[in-house]
Amino acid sequence: MKVVLFGGGGLVGTRFKKLQKDNFDIESPSVSEVDILEKPALSKFVQASEAEVLINFAAITDVEKSEGESGDKDGICFQVNAIGAKNVADVCQELNKHLIHISTEYVFDGMKSESPYTEEDVPNPKNWYGATKLFGEEFVLESGCKSTIVRISMPYSPFYELKSDVVRFFLTQLKKGNAIKAIEDQRVTPTLVDNIANALKTLIETNSLGLYHVSSKDSVTSLEFAKTIAEVFHPDYSLISPISFEQYNQNKKAKLLQYSWLNPAKFEKEFGDQILHTIEEDLVIFKQLVDSSVHN
Repeated sequence: MKVVLFGGGGLVGTRFKKLQKDNFDIESPSVSEVDILEKPALSKFVQASEAEVLINFAAITDVEKSEGESGDKDGICFQVNAIGAKNVADVCQELNKHLIHISTEYVFDGMKSESPYTEEDVPNPKNWYGATKLFGEEFVLESGCKSTIVRISMPYSPFYELKSDVVRFFLTQLKKGNAIKAIEDQRVTPTLVDNIANALKTLIETNSLGLYHVSSKDSVTSLEFAKTIAEVFHPDYSLISPISFEQYNQNKKAKLLQYSWLNPAKFEKEFGDQILHTIEEDLVIFKQLVDSSVHN
């Protein structure tokens, strides 16, 4: 089966290409080849392609930087996350393609403290990045195309040079002997990018439509996560100290989410419990991947 990726050069897209290259015929045009903001060129490209499935990974994901454009629908964040999503969805509707659109936990407000967010919870973004991603979701649904919206949470990868992530940031600081402050009262579901790639493979193969949360099976505080990383990799545990969510958030332009956790139970109910893992299982896999790449 032929699959086209937009934004395939990002953290999630690059890993999807690597892991799924033997399962699908993958085409991943660069933005200079196909810009999703140029609808006529986009339509022409998709029309010429034999791909049955398009995955839209393309997004502006810098939450803090995006806040500087708050309310600006001409800004790059809204244009890519909302208008770009709309363009891809409209083209998929016109040409009868299956669209898998990647979204985020940031469509929620982070106030749900008792249990993680399910697909039934009502979005209520509290920063501009989240708002633009919610506009994108709504445009996809309004288009009427065959669509699957996949919300992911804090993806991290053992292999991606262009951008750091929470695990590699913590590891780099620990290995340098730098002190780390990690939030003690925030709940998160950081997710190894390999799980996301394998979940997407399943959604493609089963032609599943609708809304899915794809994340780790359990949740942690950021402080617990930092300590688990230290345990798995054996750097100096004493370098990690707690900070409150309120303290951490006070100088941020974009308000972060205190409870940015997702519940992937719907995905597991439909596709089994072998694709997604617990946070600790993922970190062990991450370490194995890092170690094997060093030794090869």
